[in-house]
Amino acid sequence: MNPKPPLPSNEIARLHALRQYQILDTPPEKVFDDFTFLAAQVCRTPVALISLLDGNRQWFKSKIGVTISETERDVAFCAYSILQQQPLVVRNALLDSRFAKNTLVTAEPNIRFYAGAPLITSEGFGIGTLCVIDFVPRDLSLEQVESLRLLSHQVVAQLELRRNAIALSRTLTQRQQATAQFRQQLEFIEIFYQRGEEKAKKGDYQGAIAEFNQFLRLNPRGFKAYYGRGLARQKLGDNKGAMADLDLYLQFYPNDSEAHYYRGLLRLELGDYQGAIADYSNVVQSNPENFTLENFGSINSELADRQQLLPNHTPSLGSNSRNFETDINIIPERKFSQFELSQRDSSSTTEISTHSLLLNYNDNNDNELYLTSKHSQYEIQDYVQPLDSNSELNQKYISQGNTCLEIENYQDDIDDFTQYLESSASDLDVYLKRANSRFKLKDYKGAIEEYTQFIKLSPNDAKAYFNRGNCRYEMEDYTGAVEDYNLSVSLNPNDAEAYIHRAHARSKLQDYRGAIEDYTYFLQMNPDDAKAYISRGNARSKLKDYSGAIEDYKKVWSRPIVQRSSLPSADNLHDL
Repeated sequence: MNPKPPLPSNEIARLHALRQYQILDTPPEKVFDDFTFLAAQVCRTPVALISLLDGNRQWFKSKIGVTISETERDVAFCAYSILQQQPLVVRNALLDSRFAKNTLVTAEPNIRFYAGAPLITSEGFGIGTLCVIDFVPRDLSLEQVESLRLLSHQVVAQLELRRNAIALSRTLTQRQQATAQFRQQLEFIEIFYQRGEEKAKKGDYQGAIAEFNQFLRLNPRGFKAYYGRGLARQKLGDNKGAMADLDLYLQFYPNDSEAHYYRGLLRLELGDYQGAIADYSNVVQSNPENFTLENFGSINSELADRQQLLPNHTPSLGSNSRNFETDINIIPERKFSQFELSQRDSSSTTEISTHSLLLNYNDNNDNELYLTSKHSQYEIQDYVQPLDSNSELNQKYISQGNTCLEIENYQDDIDDFTQYLESSASDLDVYLKRANSRFKLKDYKGAIEEYTQFIKLSPNDAKAYFNRGNCRYEMEDYTGAVEDYNLSVSLNPNDAEAYIHRAHARSKLQDYRGAIEDYTYFLQMNPDDAKAYISRGNARSKLKDYSGAIEDYKKVWSRPIVQRSSLPSADNLHDL
């Protein structure tokens, strides 16, 4: 009776490791068949196998010289091989007590010789063998045994690649699921904000505030809700509450001129005239042509009536104070036609006159209204201090954005990168990623704006010019594309792709000589590119250089496998 092979001491962990590769009962793969072929060739045997030891069977991932796919584990020579680190060589199975009564020896296929190199995982588990078999007693040279061992290492390397790919796929799937779940949560939370806006539009300001409160409870950093809640509070007469909300909103969005305008109105109503002027000044500087000034007259009127609120004084200036001398003209449409701000020496001690803002009418033109302010050392506090960036939140946005980018979910990665850049505006790499995603979504105009912004901050990046050129090419702005490709080539003269893209753009502009020159540069770096020969041949044909065109086409026809759909017929080249 054939003795059963002993089980490894770590059998449970070994089987767990084997299943991580998810390879049992999979179809044949060439990469593994190549190893069995090499093993048979090196060892000069009729049979070679990649055998994997499952709980009750040995299964063959690859086989040469046999037709069966598996056997019982009890008769497997490989069950002994996995118990050691070095190859097992059985010169004559009939003379080996372990195998003399094995049915694979005493009956078909009558195995006599066996040599198996164990497949040892990185954790040290023996999960199978690369083995060779013969039907006559024989031996292997030391070189053959070493070759078999080295080939077994390569088999394990392929298995490890497979396991790593599976793990990465699982990780990406989990991230995708987590991202989808997070998106669903955000969409759910966003409903409260949308309902708040709808209620505000309908005049239900109490209801709007309740919805904004719920949104902020679920998303404390949803600063946009502070703006909506602030306006709703202002409508209900809660000016102080509205001021607090607009202050919070402007800490996160300090460049929102509309929010500065409404905060200026609130400050005016609360008697904070200096603060109101500071907000209006911010609006005018960011949007001088379109801002409608409705309240400077009110400020003037309030100052005239409440002189006691602004006694003559020389304010002490802090680090954020600014000295202004203003001269503001207001035309009947109440649009700024002129707004001049000039800083004065902070050491000036000129007093502020209570009549520094005067409302005058021009006797010659009653339709023109002037509001003039002449004073120096007017203290305006800088109320907008950006929040400290929340590094954990930023990391979440950048992580989500990168994950979406990996799975080609470009719209979501743009959203995440945008959130990230609101508090990390100096991260050039993220600008570039967002630009590339816009390009993938065929938002070429948006991508051009992104690349342009990136180029302003990093003017020596050849790839950015190249990518912007591609966007312009897609928008059929071939002249602009050529300009960008020129800059890209000047910064990186060895970029073959820039030459061929410029060649295509030049062809669109009918600059065939320039195109031929670029195709030639490209072909010097890529002499086997059939499409480039076709394109250069087409350009030469346009210039009636038919002999040159035929020469290019012939280079393509002489290649064994080409895409010839755009070529003239080989029999009709003489027609050129």
